[in-house]
Amino acid sequence: MDCPTCEAMVDAYIDGELSATESGAFETALAACPECRRRLDEAKAMSGLLRELPADPAPDLLRAGIERDLRAIAARPRERMRWMAMAASLIVAVSVGWVGGSITGREGTGEEAYVSTYLRVASSDHPVDVASTDRHTVKPWFAGRLDYSPVVHDLTSAGFPLEGGRVDVVGGRKVSVLVYRHNQHRVALSLWPGSGGDTTPAVRERDGFTLAEWRHGGFEMRAVSDVAPAEMTAFAKALDRATGEER
Repeated sequence: MDCPTCEAMVDAYIDGELSATESGAFETALAACPECRRRLDEAKAMSGLLRELPADPAPDLLRAGIERDLRAIAARPRERMRWMAMAASLIVAVSVGWVGGSITGREGTGEEAYVSTYLRVASSDHPVDVASTDRHTVKPWFAGRLDYSPVVHDLTSAGFPLEGGRVDVVGGRKVSVLVYRHNQHRVALSLWPGSGGDTTPAVRERDGFTLAEWRHGGFEMRAVSDVAPAEMTAFAKALDRATGEER
């Protein structure tokens, strides 16, 4: 593995997006590349600083955006001497509730809430409270934890194996969250009872994330991931198909 390839894999390595084989090749390459080791140390230090941001003034989506921007800066050779100072300045700015004048009030909007749910799933070492691909294990787990029973399906045949479930709070209400895998990516699906007929999934991109919103089988569905829009559409269709077959 050459140095440019090694350096380009740093962020994916930190985020746990590499396969076991890729991680092994990356770690082997580090031994012969001091520059890449320094890049890795810098990126780890930056991630550590950002994890210390105060939770209330800094929404998860904002944190993700800042981290992406700082990593891009750190990847530029001429900027590496300045990135730590910039990171520190941003942390101070966020701690007093100011980054470009647009922190307050964003977390409460619908999309922000579901992106935050996804970020908690994607960044956690324990993304689910009940880990299983068996719907007959995951579905009963929600009993007593919610005032409704969510639909649960394993979509392995469609390329989206079920990883498990968890309970999150959105808009002051507890909702079920099902976590699916797609290669090295996760999809966080929030769902709760809704009224009205079925709708076609509306898929869109925002701030580097792919969001889907639709209604099916009496449930409101909100899915967030970093997969491509076409893959999110395939996920939504597979879920609708499985729900329809169950009726």
